[in-house]
Amino acid sequence: MSHDTSDRVTPWPPVRWLQQEHRLHLVGGLSGLSLCVLFGWWLAFLGTVGVTLVFVSFVSVGIPALGLIWGCYRVEQSDIETDRYPRIFRWSVWGAIGFLALNLLTMVFFPWYTLVGNVYWAHFSVNLGAVGGFAVGYVEARAIQREVNATAAAVRNEQLEDERELLTYLNDLLRHEVLNSSQIIGGHASLLRTEYEDDRLCEHLETIERESDELIDVIADVRAMLDANQGPETGSVVDLTAIFEDQLSDYRDRFDGAVFDADLPDDGTISGNQGVRWIFSNLLENAIEHNDSETPRVRVTAETTRETVTVSITDNGPGISEGTRETLFERKTNTHGLGLYFSRILANRYGATVDLAETGPNGSTFVVTLPRPPDGPEETPDSDD
Repeated sequence: MSHDTSDRVTPWPPVRWLQQEHRLHLVGGLSGLSLCVLFGWWLAFLGTVGVTLVFVSFVSVGIPALGLIWGCYRVEQSDIETDRYPRIFRWSVWGAIGFLALNLLTMVFFPWYTLVGNVYWAHFSVNLGAVGGFAVGYVEARAIQREVNATAAAVRNEQLEDERELLTYLNDLLRHEVLNSSQIIGGHASLLRTEYEDDRLCEHLETIERESDELIDVIADVRAMLDANQGPETGSVVDLTAIFEDQLSDYRDRFDGAVFDADLPDDGTISGNQGVRWIFSNLLENAIEHNDSETPRVRVTAETTRETVTVSITDNGPGISEGTRETLFERKTNTHGLGLYFSRILANRYGATVDLAETGPNGSTFVVTLPRPPDGPEETPDSDD
């Protein structure tokens, strides 16, 4: 921005060696020196300075000096970038010099009656000018910082909007082109396998079907990830209990020999959208597919607090080996699917966590903790393909 380049010009010669972030330290140090000068002034003129003058000088000189020290600290704690510090420094220095020069001109024609008064007057002028300059510099730096932040936010929003459009396009491309083509390939392979009895040909067709099914699963994972990266929108909520009821109903149909139990709260409202169901997909599938029990069992329970909903998924499988636990949530490079890695990155996207809480020969328990909406807004409908 055009007005921002002045912070990069050659600094004032006496402080050219000083780094930008230390310019405020110099202002604070000079303010501390001003307090020391005030105390020295009191001691030097101890015989002529009364209690009243001590009080007045502390109010008019000491408090502004303390205010400058406090102001420097507040600026460092604010979001004002260090590039703006030279502006505040220059305004403080030139404010002190300018106001002192104006008062020295006045003192030439209308001097104080005593040396004590003239010294106090000059000291007061320096402090008040520095405070005024600091205030102007701070307001200017704050205004520039707001403009810079607004510009950066606008650019960031444009980039996010472009990314959303791209993700939407990729999602549509996967759904209408790649997914449909994969399903057609698998369907034709299945039809051919029923028409021909050649074992070698059937073996190739089975490979085509298998790879087509795996590709469809990968497309589903990628689409879920694209959906998650498009949301959730601020303030959107979803009923986790309803999501689990639908999921468990689907899994009961898919796995006839498995038993699914659930203990879910009446109010399972969480921050997010329908995409959170993908966090649990791999957890539920793993609980069945890697279960060698005669009757695989999966139990889903949920506990709610004011801030979170904690879901536990427990199975009666053989447990997870110690070597596998270390890389359980990492991406596997030798398979098409994303597995539990997918659940972890989606959980992060929704501000949730997923962990292996317990495992052993009698089964494993995974725990997912999701945030609840802060003010309990009503459920927001969310489209689900």
